[in-house]
Order: sequence, then structure tokens, then C-alpha cells
Amino acid sequence: MDQLSLVKKLSFGVGHVLNDLTASMWFSYLLIYLHRVVNFSNSLSGYVMLLGQVADAVSTVFVGFESDRTKSGFCNYGNRKSWHLFGVISVLLSFPFMFNLCIGCENSVEWARFIYYAPFVVIFQFGWAATQISHLALIPQLSHCENERVSLNAIRYAFTVTSNLFTYGITYLFFKINDSTDDSELSRKDAPKFMYLSIIVCTVGLIFQLIFHAGTDEKNSLSEEEIREKSSLFSNRAKLNWSGYLKSYRFYLVALLYMSTRLIVNMTQVYFPMYLTDSLELDKSSIALIPFISFLSGFLATFPQRRLKQNFGEYISYLIGSAIILMTCILFWKNSLIVDRKTTAIFSSIFLGFGNTIILCTSLTLTTDLIGSNTSSGAFVFGAMSFTDKLSNGLTVAVLQQFSPCEHPTSTCDCGNYYHSIMSFLPAICTFLSFISLSLLYANRKNHNEDTALLVNEESEENSSDQINYGTITNA
Repeated sequence: MDQLSLVKKLSFGVGHVLNDLTASMWFSYLLIYLHRVVNFSNSLSGYVMLLGQVADAVSTVFVGFESDRTKSGFCNYGNRKSWHLFGVISVLLSFPFMFNLCIGCENSVEWARFIYYAPFVVIFQFGWAATQISHLALIPQLSHCENERVSLNAIRYAFTVTSNLFTYGITYLFFKINDSTDDSELSRKDAPKFMYLSIIVCTVGLIFQLIFHAGTDEKNSLSEEEIREKSSLFSNRAKLNWSGYLKSYRFYLVALLYMSTRLIVNMTQVYFPMYLTDSLELDKSSIALIPFISFLSGFLATFPQRRLKQNFGEYISYLIGSAIILMTCILFWKNSLIVDRKTTAIFSSIFLGFGNTIILCTSLTLTTDLIGSNTSSGAFVFGAMSFTDKLSNGLTVAVLQQFSPCEHPTSTCDCGNYYHSIMSFLPAICTFLSFISLSLLYANRKNHNEDTALLVNEESEENSSDQINYGTITNA
């Protein structure tokens, strides 16, 4: 039976809206903005994103450790909510500068402008990581019911999709309705539009963060004794701390699955605008319209998510999502399969939205299942997962941008085939990796409880000798 009211669930769900709005612009428009508007080379644009992803990866580990170690937070506000608030402030103070031309140096050499943007990128990514990890770590802390956690993940992702829809909708209005020129390609003249977009998303995001902090109570819904009594599936795991997770075979499999899933979701989001403008040769308003359709279908896919899990389980649900992703790759490759290129792109975006929603929600559910009732190490687990996610995304973008045939925005070479190959093959490769990790997780499920119990016993012996209680649940 659900223990959280709908109001509590919705209050929690909006806690990641600022991150979702800014991440939508970061992944969808950063590369194309730096390359076409700021006039960075493709490789330098990739290094800016790599810098951000590395900063995010390092920050997730740091926040994961410190959030678990923090006892009551700032002025007894709560450890998760204190880190969340600190992250929100960092994002608001840095993000608008990233989508604004270099103040006083917009025509300087590339390296000078790179140095200008670098501190804002690092501060933004630290704040983003602090908000993300603290928000994810609240899921197993707010509820110890498996179905309710699925519901929280689905609601959270529904607001993620809604945030992306808002970003793409506003972007479409700026580029379609508010465009007084006949130029269908992005250029330096579009800089004010990106600046206003960044200010709007920060303002809207701030409103929802206030709702989250006013409506979310960080306290555990159950006492520690009730946790052990009502969550028999995770009873052996209640004393497992962060070092125990590092010895767990299943921990690394879930990390691989989460990394592969995030690569599919994020890389398709990053390269979709270039695929639309360079490969399909659509006008610049398409970089908002077609991703909008993709995330709208993703939003619709959140509604049957809980029932899909109940009827088929996490493993089959993920396979269904993977099959949809592979269908999307076929449509990306055969980009005129349905009537014409634009129509095929619309259909591929619909399939992409459905597939991404299913695999992302399922991977998050498997991660929260890994944590179980061991909520005191929840931030570490999500931090470790996000570390692999951010680092792999940054390295992938940097490598792909380094090998781009169009190094400078003024070059006359054809990048269409390059982005066409990325969108067609990269998601398929990541789907294959996720299938391997999912298969091993399924094969390991019978031995999982025995392995966890063994690790718990080892950790109990270490803790009793060293008197270290970090990352554990103990009776007060």
C-alpha cells in the first residue's frame, strides 16, 4: 500500500526541474551553440562539454560521499535537502553565463574564450551534480515500498520530460515565430535568443525548486525496525556500506547498465540537432520541434510504466525498451523510409521517446533496488552510477568531435554523413552493451542475496573492529 500522498509525490517530482531544464539546453544545444554561434571549432566545443562532464563526474563522487556523511545538514535542514539547495544556488549563478557571448571578449581568440567559459561550466556541473545526487538519494529514503519507488521514478521522469517539452517549446517560439530573418541556419545573430532562453529556464526552474523544498519532508517514512520487518527482500543489505558495494559483482553490472542507458539517452539528445540540420538539411526550427515530439512521446510512455513493471518485471521491460531503440536506429539509417525525411524523423523521434523513457525508468528502478533499505549509502551508489555516466558521455563527445570532418564553422565540408552514422550506430552499440549487463544481472539474481549477506558479514566484522559507522544503518 502506498504511504506517500499524491501531493508529496508531486512535490518530490518537481525537485529536479531546474536540472532538467538546464540539462535540456546543455545536451541539446551546447555543441551547436558553441560551434555555430560562439564560433568554436568542433574539437574545442567537444572539450568544453568534456570539461563539464568530468567536473560533473568528480562532483558526483564527492557529493555522494559527503551527502552520506552529513548528519543533519545546514541548520538541521536535512542532509539531502541541504545539498540540494546548495546545488540549486550554484546552477542559478553560473548557467546564464554559459549561453551568453563572452562579456568583453566575444571576438577574442578561442583559448581566451575557453578560459572564460570554463569556470562557469565547472560551477554549473558541481551544482547540477549536488542537486541530482541528493534528489535521487531521497527516493529510497522516502519510501521502502518497491512499487512506490517505481511510481516516484516515473513521476520524476514525467517532470523531466515535461521540462524538456517546455524548453523545446520556448526554443521553437524563439526560432520560428520570433525570427525576422530569412536565414534558416544558426549564426552569431541568434546569440540573444540563447541568452533569453537561459534566463527563462532558470527563472521557471527556481519556482519549482521552491515548491520542492516547501513540500518535501526528508524524514524516513518508517523507523529502522519497521524497515527490517517490512522489507525482507533487503534485510540482509541493511548494514552494507559503501566499501561493501565496491566488492559486489552486481554493483558493477548495474553501473554498466546505467552508463549504457545514459549514453543512449544523452548522445541521441546531443547529436539530434546536428543530425536534423546537417544530415536531413531541415531548417533551424526543427532542432526544437522534432525533439519536442520525442519528449512528448516519452511523457506519454511514463503513464503505463508502473503497470509494465508489474506485469513483466524490470528485465522484460528493459528488453521492450531496447527493441524500440533498435527500431529507431533503423529509421535513423533509412531516413527516407516513411514518405520523406521530415516524416521519417518525426516517427523516429516518437519511437526514441518511448524507448528512452522505458529503459531510463527501468535502470533507475534497478539502481534503487540495489540500494534497498540501505538509504544511508544511497547517495554513494547514485554518485558512483552518475560518475560512469558523466565520464563516458564526456569522453564520447570529445572523441566524436575530434574526428568530425568539419573542424570549423566556416568549413565547406559535408558533415551530414558523419552525424547520420552517429545517430544510426551509437545507440545500437550502447543497446548491445546494456543487453550484456542485463543478461548477467538476470543470471546473477539467484545468488544475489547470498552474496549480499556474505558482504554484510564481512562489513560487520570490519565495523566492529574499526568502530566505523559511515554508510551503515545502526540502532540508535
